Amino acid sequence: MAFLPIETQVAKDYLREMDYCVRFAYANRKLMMTRLVEALRQVLGDFDHGEIINKSHNFAAWEAHYGETVLVHRKGATRAFTDELGMIPGSQGTHSYIVRGLGNPESFNSCSHGAGRKLGRKQARRELDLQTEIDLLNERGVIHSIRHVKDLDEATSAYKDINVVMENQKDLAEIVVELSPLAVLKG
Repeated sequence: MAFLPIETQVAKDYLREMDYCVRFAYANRKLMMTRLVEALRQVLGDFDHGEIINKSHNFAAWEAHYGETVLVHRKGATRAFTDELGMIPGSQGTHSYIVRGLGNPESFNSCSHGAGRKLGRKQARRELDLQTEIDLLNERGVIHSIRHVKDLDEATSAYKDINVVMENQKDLAEIVVELSPLAVLKG
């Protein structure tokens, strides 16, 4: 939407429905996490999995900034309030990060929610070489299911360099843990 007057009923309905979708997505993630922890406990025994990081992106929320209550829409971004944990995924073959927000007011307490695309999905399918992308993951020891050109829309080379992205937002979030991909299943 280019413009939606916030005082209208349609805007209020939109925000209510968006909130429902965010809560529904969280319920799904929570159930998936519960099932995963149950399965891991059957294999590994009891363990502490620590704090659950719940991050939505591409939604709007009312927040206080610069002395005003404003509606913040983060597209391609996620909240990074002071000491708030978050995740910043790289790509299928690159590092991802658990980060702690630094609460930078100039970014409305935000940071990126991923490496970001450098090629659109259709463009990636047209321009990337299937065997090159397979070799890239194989060389890094990542178990994957890339078999067809249609799988290239999420290929590593379709995304920006996560190292550059992380360097460029050092004032927005600090790295707590660097994660390396072990397996990628696209389906």
